[in-house]
Amino acid sequence: MADSRLPDQPDMAGAAGDNTAHETPQQMVYRRAPKITPFLVTGGFFGVVIAFFWVAFQGTSDEYTRAQTLGFMAALLGVVGLTIGALVWLLLDRRSKRHTETVYARETTDPQAADVALTKDDYLEWSQFQQRQRADEIRRQHQLEAKAAAKAHKRNKRK
Repeated sequence: MADSRLPDQPDMAGAAGDNTAHETPQQMVYRRAPKITPFLVTGGFFGVVIAFFWVAFQGTSDEYTRAQTLGFMAALLGVVGLTIGALVWLLLDRRSKRHTETVYARETTDPQAADVALTKDDYLEWSQFQQRQRADEIRRQHQLEAKAAAKAHKRNKRK
């Protein structure tokens, strides 16, 4: 599977009897978003590492053992690291939303002709997600129109 920047026109390869491209190109939104898991794991890891150094340099008090102090500081700084990692991810995710582009995706057997190669499962998942989004958008639009029509009917009925 591949996605290509194609004009919005039907695919003629499927019409010629070739089964390699049986769909018309689908318009899809393409965005390279960061994955959150690496940011959270890295933030938590650095929080725990900082806790190790903190306890090594600061030492412990008379009331708590070194293991207790390390456990408390690792938990506390691990949560702080997770939070910082999540904030960095959030900033990068917001930034990636500005760099979205609309592409036309279709199936092809020639990976050299494609801009981005996807597996068949990725393409189907992406396609179904885009179709659900469009259907939800149309449903919301119909609901807004129905609400506006009901308000107009109610106003006209009062007069």
